[in-house]
Amino acid sequence: MARRIKEDPTIHRKRISEAAEKLFVSQGIEKTTVSQIAESAGYSKATIYVYFENKEDIISYLVLHSMELIKKEIIGSTSDSLSNEDNFVNICNSVLKYQKKYPMYFEFLQDTINVDFSESKYYQSEADAYKTGEEINTYLINLFKLKDDAFVKIFTLWASICGVIQMTDKKTEYIKKQSGLTEEAFIQKEFKQLYNLIKM
Repeated sequence: MARRIKEDPTIHRKRISEAAEKLFVSQGIEKTTVSQIAESAGYSKATIYVYFENKEDIISYLVLHSMELIKKEIIGSTSDSLSNEDNFVNICNSVLKYQKKYPMYFEFLQDTINVDFSESKYYQSEADAYKTGEEINTYLINLFKLKDDAFVKIFTLWASICGVIQMTDKKTEYIKKQSGLTEEAFIQKEFKQLYNLIKM
């Protein structure tokens, strides 16, 4: 253990959080214990507490990581040189890709947003996650050149995209029966329809 302690703390935090994420996905956050995370990461339970205060601290760290990932996906798939519709559909597909690859993180996107960090023990991770989310929203406001009711429009965008993805994912068989389309073909039609309804 002495060799590990000398490593950069971010290496340990990443290693521990990755082990926690796998356990959270396979057996759920509630059922996962710090002892299980320690065993999976190859640390003693005491060493876990050197890098994280408790399980909630690990979750806050993962929420921040999830926000950084979706920010990268969205910025990488959009451009001022594209039309609003193309950018919108690309954002939808970025969120869809994110949901398929990181289902737990997709759930984080729709979870409660802490806006008062003064009472939080995990101030830094939660504050940074909030800041990253606001950076994404500001990027989208500028991308679509939104003026009036910009926050309402961006919130509607997020709610609509997440709702369409979640509902389509849960009703795959029904969609195939009613439309005769694959899930992929159907959701692409939904994204186009969504753009026509929202008109960013």
